[in-house]
Amino acid sequence: MRHPAVRTALLLALLLLGAPLALQAQVDEQLVRSYLWPQTPGEFGPAEAGLRAAPWTTGASREVLQALEQIMRVGPPVAFDIMQIVGDRLNQFVVSTPGGRSVPVLVRLPSSYERDRQYPLMFAMHGGPPGSVEGAMGSAARMIDVWAPAAEAAGWIVASPAMIDVVAGDGRTQERLPYEIFQPEEARAVLHAVRERYNVDPDRVVSTGISLGSNFSIAYAAAHPDWFSAIVPVSTEGESREHLLRNLVPVPVYVLEGTQDQNIRGVSGPRALNNILTALGNDLVYREFGDRAHEGFAEYYPEVLRWLEGRARVMDPLQVLRVPHAGIAATSRRVHWVESRDRQGVVRARVVSRAEIEITARWTGVVRLHLNDRLVDLDQAITVRVNDQAVFEGVLERSVLKALEGARALKDERRVYPVVLEVEVPATPASMEVAAALTEELEPEHPAGTLSFWEMYAVRALEERFGSVGFSGTAVPMPTEPTAPEQVAIRITAVDGRSDAAAAGLLAGDILLRFGGEPFFRDRGGVAGLYHWLVRELRTHGQEYELLVWREGRSVTLRGDFSLGPYRPPTG
Repeated sequence: MRHPAVRTALLLALLLLGAPLALQAQVDEQLVRSYLWPQTPGEFGPAEAGLRAAPWTTGASREVLQALEQIMRVGPPVAFDIMQIVGDRLNQFVVSTPGGRSVPVLVRLPSSYERDRQYPLMFAMHGGPPGSVEGAMGSAARMIDVWAPAAEAAGWIVASPAMIDVVAGDGRTQERLPYEIFQPEEARAVLHAVRERYNVDPDRVVSTGISLGSNFSIAYAAAHPDWFSAIVPVSTEGESREHLLRNLVPVPVYVLEGTQDQNIRGVSGPRALNNILTALGNDLVYREFGDRAHEGFAEYYPEVLRWLEGRARVMDPLQVLRVPHAGIAATSRRVHWVESRDRQGVVRARVVSRAEIEITARWTGVVRLHLNDRLVDLDQAITVRVNDQAVFEGVLERSVLKALEGARALKDERRVYPVVLEVEVPATPASMEVAAALTEELEPEHPAGTLSFWEMYAVRALEERFGSVGFSGTAVPMPTEPTAPEQVAIRITAVDGRSDAAAAGLLAGDILLRFGGEPFFRDRGGVAGLYHWLVRELRTHGQEYELLVWREGRSVTLRGDFSLGPYRPPTG
């Protein structure tokens, strides 16, 4: 548990917010903490049961939620004291990631570090490929070193993962870097591990990187704009896809680039990034140096940290745009408080007033809203309109349990939503007309031009390593009731007998309805679109997917492991 002074501060904060002490007693702090941050294997189960049985968890008042948020704001207990840090304030540990890989992480604390005070975090990703495991560790250490002087002076923690899998495989690793050496879920696992060990302010986590690391920084923030308070790409390849960058609008960006940089596309990529973000109205600083090349620009980091000082993570923006993209990290289904059931969904949601929410959505059948009293007044009736049609009107009940379930799932105690409302997207012609107008409005003003860094590698992965998936097909009308507007099916025209699809039981003539729970949509690429989604998701070790097919007049569920196959040299 935290220092007694923290608990005293908590009580004072509750009083200042107007939450009476009776409410503080009503919200069982120990039960909440045991549920969110159990310290022993047997602690979570009883805490969950206790919360489900507690009368204060459903139908909660605004004041009860305020008291809950103050308890959560104190955050999880941290594992390490300052006395446990050795070696020039540098600590090293290994994180086990969801994919089963182990990622070494280097962390440097400022000399001002105290266990009971929160510090901003610079999450710094190195460039590549380093060529060896020792090279990866050395690259991570250099990221720590390059940020250390400025971070020490400003009181920042710096963490750098060593992307050792850059050197794994069969000699073609460089061509498949973006898809195999460091995935978004691995980055998230590292961030969670750092937060478990040190007292990090979750609203001041900045992602940075040099070269390859900067490209990860852009991609992860575009896929998950609610993770970071800002990003700092340095000597970056940049980004020229406007669709992707629209997700970045709430995230401040500070770019450092040299005009003599000859990496990938030279300076054209960073300039495209600058032009698009400027047009979108981003909080942006773009600095380009005429006499500099592919390097770190460390002398400007104190200035960067001063700029970041007043920029906390944007919480609960009143307008959210969720645009899927084909980058290294597919856009999260949930962006801030808006969630698309289907990965291809384009969703724009706007809080019109304290009692009204307006949504425009296409290529998804369901939109989920995660709501709190900062967005709307949950004490009065709320109206939700989707594609200009009213789909909900009524009073929503706060649930402490829903708020805690969401925060635990996200591993983010700042994101507290006591209401989850699921609304369907109307399938009427008028609704689809509004939806089509949205996607036409979002069509990029900036042509894509040359393939981006990520797209280049995607094309190579498709050509060299995707033959093992092994099926083709054409779009056809749904043989069953569609679950979303504009949904189609895929009639399988051929299956490679040696492929993962054949092993799963897929046959020529089957009509594929869903793959991994995802539907297909008219004019969204069919099997080609599925391939481009999978090439960013699959690993060499295989991943199980469920296939729903229509066969001989009935639906049949198939299951199989799909993976990227071995590298196949180009023929001819």
